[in-house]
Amino acid sequence: MFLFRLIKRIVKAILWLIVIVILIPIAGLAYGFLTTPALDRTPLPGIADGAPPKALADKVRAEIPGYQRPEESTFLTYPEWAIVYAAREYAGFVAKDQPSGFPYWSYVGRFWQDYATVIRASSPYRFNYANHQMLVIIGTSHSIEHILQWAYENTVGRITEATSAKRTAADIYQAKMAAEYASFLDQVPWYQFPYAEKRAGLFAVQPAPDDSSVRTSERKLAFGLADTIKQGYADLITKALAATSDPAFLDVHVWARGPVGEATRNEPDTLLERDYGADGTVFVTRRYQVFTDMIPRLIDKGVSFVEIGGNDEIMVTVLSTDTIAIPEGMRILFSYPLPADPSTRRTGMVVAVRKLHLVLPSLIKAGARLEHVYDY
Repeated sequence: MFLFRLIKRIVKAILWLIVIVILIPIAGLAYGFLTTPALDRTPLPGIADGAPPKALADKVRAEIPGYQRPEESTFLTYPEWAIVYAAREYAGFVAKDQPSGFPYWSYVGRFWQDYATVIRASSPYRFNYANHQMLVIIGTSHSIEHILQWAYENTVGRITEATSAKRTAADIYQAKMAAEYASFLDQVPWYQFPYAEKRAGLFAVQPAPDDSSVRTSERKLAFGLADTIKQGYADLITKALAATSDPAFLDVHVWARGPVGEATRNEPDTLLERDYGADGTVFVTRRYQVFTDMIPRLIDKGVSFVEIGGNDEIMVTVLSTDTIAIPEGMRILFSYPLPADPSTRRTGMVVAVRKLHLVLPSLIKAGARLEHVYDY
């Protein structure tokens, strides 16, 4: 009888857990749609300026495999990066403060607001089931992780904080690891991070003479367990992706005009593919942060863009201390202060690719800093 009741309780607990997991994205998206405005649907100025001849554009798409990327992905890529930014902003926060003070709930809400915004932005395109499925999964995982960390840091974490007059060596190690993790995510998926190696480094940390032994032991136990769980989860994800998924597109094709050959000569992992004379040059390069960092360098050397990933619209985010002016060739999607650093504002916009060489310098001149160009 006891065994039957135990099994019944376990099954009931599992069912409740499943219900909660299912409700997270439902509640999250409801919150996101209710707390974000409808988007401006004004036609993007400058979108047709400098368009290539249709016959040549068709030829490029036919002859270069992988040239055309789905344009809606420029929007649907953003929530993935929002998680990267959350990690980056967490690292910046714990570099000087205790993790119990981090605004975990704000970052949970922010993810679902960002997701609701890009759903609106991508609605004119076909529904990309694979992208949305992935975003629901990672958004749910992101929410659970932040909620659990908030609950732990504001109970056990605050108790052990009170036993120490300062940050311990273990706290400092975890802050450095958070910074490494945030930098790692700029170019590599989270599940390739060496959690087991970092756990070993944490366990090897020697406390300073006046460190709290209670705080040190709690940090090692808590984060060691977290790293163990993450390493196991990462291993499962790696195996599942190897068995069921095609490799991710790590390159992007760029059609540009100007001194493209000279400008890209010293750019790593960049290869010229087609030279169309006055109509421009197509080159291929690495995606993600590498490409974002390259764009201002190319613009400074006189390069302008015809298409990126086969598309004429692209999403961009910038960081600034004030609200930014809107130069021609772009349209604002959102603008908000960072939860962990309200003095800094993130602004997301959709930009006409053929105006990118004018829009970005104008934004930078106005005091903004380019954060990312979302390369599909």
